[in-house]
Amino acid sequence: MLKSKKQNQFVFYTIKGSTIKKFLILDLVTGSVIYFAVKIIYSSILIATVGSIIGTEGIKKISKFQKKSLKFKL
Repeated sequence: MLKSKKQNQFVFYTIKGSTIKKFLILDLVTGSVIYFAVKIIYSSILIATVGSIIGTEGIKKISKFQKKSLKFKL
């Protein structure tokens, strides 16, 4: 009888410090600021939550678009 050998694998992920900083600044800080600003203006938790999500995702897309356009100009 053939016995199958199990290979033990260990997966190690590394995350750069700049990635963590970018996440903390953009998602947490900017998202919170947008949330509280929209909540004060509209007095609605639902609208503030949606505005915060759209705002942070919009900022991410704009920054990616700007990086791509800078590569083409250089």
